[in-house]
Amino acid sequence: MSISAIKVSDLEGHRRFDAEYYQPRYLEAAKRFEHFKALANYKPIILHPTEVKRVYEEEGLQLLFTQNIRNNFLNFSHVEFLPFGVEEQIRKNRLQPGDVVVTRTGANYGDAAPYDGNPSPIYASAHCIIIRCKDVPGGYLSTYFNTEVGRALLKRGVYGAAQPEIAPDYIRTLHIPRFGEKAENQIEQKLFQAKHKRDESEQLYAKTERLLAAELGLDRLDLSENLFNVRRVSDVMSASRMDAEHYKQKYYRVLETLENIGANEVVPIQQMVTTLTNGHTPLHHDLDVGDIPFLTAEHVYDFWLDYDNARRIWREHHETEVKRTQLRENDVLITIKGRVGNAAVVERLPGDVNINQDVALLRLKPGIHPYYVVGFLNSPAGKTLMEQNATGQINPFLGLGNLAKVRIPIFDEKRMNAIGENIRQTVAKGYQAKEDAKRLLAEAKSEVERMVERG
Repeated sequence: MSISAIKVSDLEGHRRFDAEYYQPRYLEAAKRFEHFKALANYKPIILHPTEVKRVYEEEGLQLLFTQNIRNNFLNFSHVEFLPFGVEEQIRKNRLQPGDVVVTRTGANYGDAAPYDGNPSPIYASAHCIIIRCKDVPGGYLSTYFNTEVGRALLKRGVYGAAQPEIAPDYIRTLHIPRFGEKAENQIEQKLFQAKHKRDESEQLYAKTERLLAAELGLDRLDLSENLFNVRRVSDVMSASRMDAEHYKQKYYRVLETLENIGANEVVPIQQMVTTLTNGHTPLHHDLDVGDIPFLTAEHVYDFWLDYDNARRIWREHHETEVKRTQLRENDVLITIKGRVGNAAVVERLPGDVNINQDVALLRLKPGIHPYYVVGFLNSPAGKTLMEQNATGQINPFLGLGNLAKVRIPIFDEKRMNAIGENIRQTVAKGYQAKEDAKRLLAEAKSEVERMVERG
């Protein structure tokens, strides 16, 4: 076991007495870079964004969440907007091109990513830290923070046990290795190429969402809202729902359209599956540790699954307590809580993987193409019907019983397979573009790590 003995005169910063701060690995990493200038020497602006009451609207000021901050890039699969009226209150939260944003608190504290100016404007939430330093390229600084030693030194600045947070003032004290303008610009160029590949991937996934709708003639749906809706008492009794939201006219226009597109039949999901269930979180388990990737709703997107950032559980749980939701190739996953209605096919499993209670697992009957089902669920028609069957406005929930009622048009197997394969091929291209982006980010990180080792 390694221990550290520290003199009182050697206590750093704000006289920190916690043993965690003086772990041998932290002391060794800090010593390696003490001959480089501290970030403070480059006169950075380090901002702790202002918090405001969060009331989300359909459009307004886009908010950057910690879940948008990944390992050296920003992911905008989850988007929310604040009302325009709070702009003055959060003016200092607005990001500028070249900024680096760091997750200050929460499960992923220490994640860092550069901001290149898109989308604009965008405002960081209070759980982030903004680093603005004109003398250090943002892409290079972010890449350094994502190296093993950079992440260790960032996390060294954490205080608080129940809710760990990184102290903004601590970041100023970090010594930043520098290797010349040419080398740092090459790292920035790698990040630019990676972003180009991610954009290509997103465009392909967006194209995928339109494929089935165009094939089935569902690309011209009228999803406009009415001022009021009138339904019969018998409809209310049949649905066992009293909330007015369930009876919006647009839902019935979608159902009517499905009945008139020439399908053999339109059936509820429950008739298409052999298994319909959801996961479970092992009791009293820290999801930051474990050996089995554990997908939650935040890791399931339209057509793809984020295995890289999944939480973790122990194999003991995977093989006992949550054995029934061990994932298999060609399973279908759907988010059912919070961010409701994202559907993806399980493919390219990196090994054993499991899911929590916010994700539904569908195993389809033979002859039903998983990408046909996922293509429909991710289409405007499918999204609308899942929205109808969800409950709750602030925190939507699509219970398994209500998910089972969502109706899907069924055609002959040959046609559904053709549509499903077309969607699968487009998704595969999007996946490859995403993998290319991942490779470029890994190359950038490896190059910085090599420079640091030589340094």
